[in-house]
Amino acid sequence: MFEHAARSVPWGLVATAAALVTVLLRVVEEWPYQMWPLQGIAVGLVAGVAASAFDEPAAAVVDTLPRSLRWRTVARSAAVVLLLGWWLLSVWWTRTAYFGHAEAVAWQGCVAALAATAYVTWLRDRGRATPAAAVSPAVVGVTISLALARPLDESVPLFPYTAGGPWASSQLLWSTVGVLALVTLTWVLVPDARIKSPCRGRPLSAPGSR
Repeated sequence: MFEHAARSVPWGLVATAAALVTVLLRVVEEWPYQMWPLQGIAVGLVAGVAASAFDEPAAAVVDTLPRSLRWRTVARSAAVVLLLGWWLLSVWWTRTAYFGHAEAVAWQGCVAALAATAYVTWLRDRGRATPAAAVSPAVVGVTISLALARPLDESVPLFPYTAGGPWASSQLLWSTVGVLALVTLTWVLVPDARIKSPCRGRPLSAPGSR
């Protein structure tokens, strides 16, 4: 499993994104009022890179092998776990930047990564070989727009601002997204986990039949 993750995950991209996330959060800590949008951009970057861990350029071959989608998803999830570990460490290091809501910011990154993982895994299950090629740029681009323009800040408080922001509503929103993402990921992977035979497309023969 570890060998599969080592060969299939774009570790260079993961490492670069991890370093950039730390830089963005450190800038927010230095100038929280002026540079707050970088916090939301960092969350989008975590989600986009998490999605990239599950692309399968060799899907035409790999999807015919005995290893299930569940097995490969779990193996590749090592990259997401490490990325989130770095995210949590970076948030803790810059915890004075978030107006007393460092836990809420940490939760945003974790949920965003889980949602991205669930979505690209669902697309993989539906036959898309490299869904992150489109999903990752879209996630990062949309997040940048939302963080900078804040068009839905009143009704959809994704990235609350200052100590008086709607942090409670934001946490409820992110938690709802997290539950939906977890349900989706379970729905995709649990049926796959029950498939034990490499001959997944062959119907089972009835007892006594030839």
